[in-house]
Amino acid sequence: MLEKLKWDLVTEYDGASLEETFDASRVTAAGSEALEISHERRVKLRRSDVRPHILSDLKLLRGVGSITERMLKSEGYHTIEDLLEHEIYREEAARILDLIDSGDFPGIRGYLNCSSSDYRVLGALGLVDEERFTFLDIETLGLGGAPVILTGMAWIEDGVMNVRQRLAPAPEMEGAVLEIYHHIPPDSIIVTFNGASFDIPYIRRRSAVHGLENSLENCHVDLYHISRRLWGHTLPDCKLSTVERHILGAERDLDIPGSHVPDYYRTYISTGSPGPLVPLVEHNREDIINMALLIPHVTSAIC
Repeated sequence: MLEKLKWDLVTEYDGASLEETFDASRVTAAGSEALEISHERRVKLRRSDVRPHILSDLKLLRGVGSITERMLKSEGYHTIEDLLEHEIYREEAARILDLIDSGDFPGIRGYLNCSSSDYRVLGALGLVDEERFTFLDIETLGLGGAPVILTGMAWIEDGVMNVRQRLAPAPEMEGAVLEIYHHIPPDSIIVTFNGASFDIPYIRRRSAVHGLENSLENCHVDLYHISRRLWGHTLPDCKLSTVERHILGAERDLDIPGSHVPDYYRTYISTGSPGPLVPLVEHNREDIINMALLIPHVTSAIC
């Protein structure tokens, strides 16, 4: 089926240019050239009001465990705000309240000093302004040292998700593709799916080859590890395609597994037809958009 789809696309787009196929333009960066593709989609990230839940969790304070929390609540301290009147914990309560009121997710995570999938961190994720997120994903010609041939990043502004992708017209054009990540705002929170193990270190390694400093030191949220914590015991696996099908109820029309990306890309190179690239670009774009749509499900899961 996937083999037939590939050759059907070769025929359908035979003679078409990359620019007209994707309604895109060429950009020059890092000594090479890439195709830049823009896409906008209106999204509604209806997130639960996590503030009451967070404020009632006294264990957010350093030095407060389950036993101490029960004791404090029995004494009438039911919220972190109540602890502002407590002789011992008022300073810690004031400190964490400042972080909560400002929606300072990196500060809260640093204060808690725990993994990004810890339930307390997931709650704090619900305090973040959606316009501070930057979602990213890459497609490569394989593993190890294979080139990155497609990059994507997206951000939300006024309820619209802006997706920017860069596609390499040839594998040696990798530098221009990776340069897109120079444009991530320094205070943005990066969101990936399995990016901690794959995307982020891969981008760093391949960027170094081209003399690019894509350190990506922003605060990072990996939805793969979060999905394993929240739904790993109920889903067949925690691949993004599985999570989006079961949690988002999303089914993709034209999609190929990531393992077929190299074959489809090489077919484009050998035939000159951009057709096999169409599902690659759509696959990458839908990965990014569905990451954003998962955020409300993550934050509501802890309430």
